[in-house]
Amino acid sequence: MAQIQVLAPDVVNKIAAGEVIERPASAVKELIENALDAGASEVRVDIEEGGRKLLRVTDNGHGIAPDELPLAFAPHATSKLATADDLFRVSTYGFRGEALASIGSVSRVRLLSRTPKGEGAELVVENGAASPVMPAAAAPGTIVEVRNLFQNVPVRRKFLRSIEIETEHVVEAVSRFAVALPGVRFDLFVDGERRYSLAPSDRRGRIAVFCGEEVARALKEVETSDFHAYVAPAQHSRINAKGLHFFLNGRYIRDRVLLRALNEAYRELVPHGRYPVAFVFLTLPSDEVDVNVHPTKIEVRFRSVWKLHDRLASTIRAKLLEGTLDHRISPERLADRSGPPGVLPGMPAREVVDFFTREPDLRLPEIPARPLVTTGRRVFQLHNRYLVEETDDGLRILDQHALHERVMLEEFRKQFSTASIAKQRLLLPAVVTLTKEQRARLDDQRELLDSFGLECEDFGRDAVAVRAVPALVAEHDPVTLLTDFLDLAREAEPEVPLMERALEFMACRAAVKFGRKLADEEIARLLQDAAQMDFSATCAHGRPTGIKLTLEDLERFFHR
Repeated sequence: MAQIQVLAPDVVNKIAAGEVIERPASAVKELIENALDAGASEVRVDIEEGGRKLLRVTDNGHGIAPDELPLAFAPHATSKLATADDLFRVSTYGFRGEALASIGSVSRVRLLSRTPKGEGAELVVENGAASPVMPAAAAPGTIVEVRNLFQNVPVRRKFLRSIEIETEHVVEAVSRFAVALPGVRFDLFVDGERRYSLAPSDRRGRIAVFCGEEVARALKEVETSDFHAYVAPAQHSRINAKGLHFFLNGRYIRDRVLLRALNEAYRELVPHGRYPVAFVFLTLPSDEVDVNVHPTKIEVRFRSVWKLHDRLASTIRAKLLEGTLDHRISPERLADRSGPPGVLPGMPAREVVDFFTREPDLRLPEIPARPLVTTGRRVFQLHNRYLVEETDDGLRILDQHALHERVMLEEFRKQFSTASIAKQRLLLPAVVTLTKEQRARLDDQRELLDSFGLECEDFGRDAVAVRAVPALVAEHDPVTLLTDFLDLAREAEPEVPLMERALEFMACRAAVKFGRKLADEEIARLLQDAAQMDFSATCAHGRPTGIKLTLEDLERFFHR
């Protein structure tokens, strides 16, 4: 058996490098943090070959005195902490004193620095071995140049991704600082070409650079004493969670509880499998947060995280629900038929534009668009799927199933909250044979089933008899209703209570289906019910219920 021994310093530094420096982007992040802690107002980043060949960070901060340059590469040497108590009130980006020592142990690093009133000096460290400090011409500030990252750790170098992917990770790291700190100038050069040159701006302007002008214009602001958030409407959702950003006192962080709060805020507003776009900037006292949790400082621990969760979820959701029924869609998106599918499910607006712009077919009967007595507006049903309604400033296209599903969901919620869900008793009970697992779930959820109006009683050892169903879904097969509910109970989603998912399930079953012809009275009732709701912009699954085209949009489309 091997004896216990103290590891050599170079081994210790390589282990630390494996924790702190995962890839070139990690080194860039650490060096930018050092620049910001030095008071830099301008930061320039240069990379070559994704940062593997070269990465250089230049700043105009306070600089480092020549006699302190060797200390900068010493393990756990820092100017940001003095005592152990300081760990509980960290106000700087870095504090561990590991970054330069870790980087210097696995690459060749040239450090050139000058204080405002001092002389310039440089130090070169390669694979942990430092050269003497030498005088050098330099502007006030610091330049850290890293070449051949992981040159003496071939296994780690082998696991780096392609140049393109590593470059994108560096761009992402720089973009996070740029969005968090709009008052700092950032320049990024990739293989000698300028990728970004970001003069001091505001947060919305920085967001526009990385997410596009359309998203930036659509962002809604939410501000409290704890946070300042920019949240995008549901139609700007994405297929991954990369549009979700959390910053704590200027530091980019990841936190599952905060992510859960945002998902709760957007519940029912974005479709399943898609993610919102949001930027949340938290401002908390340093003693309310423990940042000494993860080597890269990307994870933190909050003193009262669930209180923060509740404030985030409720405040942001209230802001999002201020929206109207209408999702705006630009004529450019209508005209672009080569765009990615699924931006708006079904894209009914294109079908309407096609209807008005195609060559006339005299064999087609004219589709009437009569004013409804109750609304006074002209409206017609399109292909038994959509409702097209005239508005004061254009037209509105409604998904009849999605809109009715929202109406049914609100009706079920209203009835459930007052324990008054209407039941329809069956003339003959429906007998359902259950598996042992289904029977166990039924026994666990019987009280909830009863509260929804789905009454069951034992019918032998392996079967139950369904005696009553909710009146709003009385037309559906009671056997299917029960088995579908039991399947729903099996699919655990801790973020959404089973009761809420059951309400959504019932609303979907009760809603009018795609392809069903609606009478004028049904259309009028649907529009009336929707108009009386506080929020009807999406169905229970987060899909939009309608979109709006203004006269201005139509005139732009037809080049008038």
